[in-house]
Amino acid sequence: MLTTPTVIDAYETLGITAPECDECEGVGAVTYFHGPYERERECDRCHGIGRSLPCPHCTDGTQPGTGETCATCDGYGSLC
Repeated sequence: MLTTPTVIDAYETLGITAPECDECEGVGAVTYFHGPYERERECDRCHGIGRSLPCPHCTDGTQPGTGETCATCDGYGSLC
């Protein structure tokens, strides 16, 4: 089972410093309200890692010309 430090170390090994995720502020989870209850879920942008690299080929997970799913990031819009 991979843990967050293992993933971050892989970025550093490649010489890439992945910036902290803007949506979850590096926590890997976001808080939302479901009725009167406060819930927590995995961040959609970084998928729980806490760091996110933007995809160099798209901005929203779709290929600009065709609208198909980006093959580089598999439709996520970021490499993580």
